Amino acid sequence: MRTARLRSILLSFIGVSVLLFQPSSLPAALITDVRFWSAPDHTRIVLDLTESVQYESSTIKEPPECHVELKGANLFTTKRELQVNDPYVSRISLIQLAEDKVRLILRQRKPLSVDIFPLKPYLDKPHRLVIHLVDLTQEKKDQEERQRQKEKSPHGTKIVVIDPGHGGEDPGAIGPNKTMEKDVVLKVGEKLIQRLSQNKDIQAFLTRKGDYFIPLEQRIKIAREYGADLFISLHADGSFNPHARGSSVYCLSLSGATDEAARLLADKENLSNILGGASLRPASLAKDPNLSQILLDLMQNKSLKESFRMAEYLLRDIKEVNQLKYPCYRQANFIVLRGPYFPSLLIELAFITNKEDERLLNRSRFQEKMAQAIATSIKTYFKQ
Repeated sequence: MRTARLRSILLSFIGVSVLLFQPSSLPAALITDVRFWSAPDHTRIVLDLTESVQYESSTIKEPPECHVELKGANLFTTKRELQVNDPYVSRISLIQLAEDKVRLILRQRKPLSVDIFPLKPYLDKPHRLVIHLVDLTQEKKDQEERQRQKEKSPHGTKIVVIDPGHGGEDPGAIGPNKTMEKDVVLKVGEKLIQRLSQNKDIQAFLTRKGDYFIPLEQRIKIAREYGADLFISLHADGSFNPHARGSSVYCLSLSGATDEAARLLADKENLSNILGGASLRPASLAKDPNLSQILLDLMQNKSLKESFRMAEYLLRDIKEVNQLKYPCYRQANFIVLRGPYFPSLLIELAFITNKEDERLLNRSRFQEKMAQAIATSIKTYFKQ
């Protein structure tokens, strides 16, 4: 009896000791940076964190503000008051309310829809908290404008949608001199639009017109709203081998990739959704899943054949501007090429990780020549 009592007292003492010497709480997350990107219909704010955090959000109607309280967080950045030159947000404030508690205040120019979600660390990206402020009215206007462009196009006009890859939170590949893929592909895209617009039988549009992120599926949706007859996604290749260089052309593969290099490239480009922070919401083509698959197969088979034909023209014209990495087009399962409604191709303009190719990509003359070569291929494709 006495032994049992002593054992009970001893266990109680051990339990109290464990409680006393346990940490009172988990390590607080440090907010190391705050960044934002402006798009025509939304603004995206991203907080970089050393750990995941709990958060609560609330909105104020007058004046319109979004408040986000982060529990278990401390400020570790000098960016605490930011004046924002943005259509939707005027100021970003970070306030340390108490130990392990921070409030983020977003002063808005008008009421906006708010979407907040955390992102786990991936590659060189830390924990992140994304605050997505959307002007739903402008978003609808943009969609309606794309539909109007589709409807008012003269009969026989071909519509081309050019997709500069990456953007915003996702810089793409980065060169030895810190050239970012997202910047150079946008410049080539703008020059290509100018070239194509000189032809009265072609109307050309960009999926993005600035430095902001668009999910891969959304790029296909934008092209469809424009009524695209052709979709071309522009990229700049990257490699751990600094000597790798040259241009290449890719088409979709519904099965395996043509080779391991093509598969790895598709995996890299498909990471854009993870790096940029997108949630995948695939839309079905019809209520009957069997009918959807039949329609999808029919459309993709036709689109794929046309993509192959267009790829041949691109290879012929691009090699006059830059050496080709591969003499033939390659295939892999690129998300951005999965639109079954139109031929889709992906062009790697050059290897941004190669010093010579990086130098070329930064030259306006090279950008012009590449834009002209692609425009020539597009015109030939439609004429044939």
